[in-house]
Amino acid sequence: MLDNRTETFLTVCREMSFTKAARALHISQPAVSQHIQYLEDYYGTKLFHFEGKKICLTDAGLLLQKSFNSLRNNEIYLKEQIAMLKNKRNTLRFGATLTVGEYMISGPLIHYLKSHPDSDVTVTVANTKKLLSSLDNGEIDFALLEGNFPHTSYRHRAYRQEQFIPVCCQSHVFAHPPAALHDLTAESLIIREPGSGTRMIMEQALEDADIALKDFANIITIGNMNTIKELVTADCGITFLYKTAVKKELADGILREIELPSPGITHEISIVWKKNNLFDASLEQLFEELFLT
Repeated sequence: MLDNRTETFLTVCREMSFTKAARALHISQPAVSQHIQYLEDYYGTKLFHFEGKKICLTDAGLLLQKSFNSLRNNEIYLKEQIAMLKNKRNTLRFGATLTVGEYMISGPLIHYLKSHPDSDVTVTVANTKKLLSSLDNGEIDFALLEGNFPHTSYRHRAYRQEQFIPVCCQSHVFAHPPAALHDLTAESLIIREPGSGTRMIMEQALEDADIALKDFANIITIGNMNTIKELVTADCGITFLYKTAVKKELADGILREIELPSPGITHEISIVWKKNNLFDASLEQLFEELFLT
């Protein structure tokens, strides 16, 4: 069981301020300093240093932060498992990026809830950056990510491969029939906000073709996928989306895929969880039941 000095240290790491940490923890700033001093004495090293007025973690502080985060996440999961044994009720907490949350997890969740009708389930739907932060803070046990993430910091396994396609309004007329990605730069491009997995994938695909966002005629940034599809349907621009996310619109003839002779874009949806998890075997078993059966 982690003590309050550990929580103080992690709060200072998050806030990068003794004053803000004290305020967040509802304790005095001297108490924060005492907790940090205790940990520095215990481990025999400085955990923070100052660059001017800015507080920074030392290398030892970074190592301790990663270790304490792993310990805290394990403790949270352990408490969930003990509560499950006590209450005879499963607890499922995970995150999903927006496209995955809206178009790819209803089937697995239905299957799981049919098998475990008494489960408490919480699904956090957010962008990749927010979900990685939630993983680090122990707020969720794993995440389904479409965006890129630092593979050295997390354990991961493939969930599924998805086609990622350019789409336009069914009635859209190109000045010149596009034969490659470069030919789309004369169009207005509608994209998700920075931090979105969909945007990361699109930017990487464009970068691989030596194309930058600034090369497009106009850029329209929208944080909602349904709004993006409505704008494309109204012929306000083109976009890139998972084929799964526009399957209905393509079938109904509202949108159409922009057919290019170049090889299509596919991307892996990943199941991601923290390293140094004491319950890897339990999580792997859960993944098999929830997503891979």
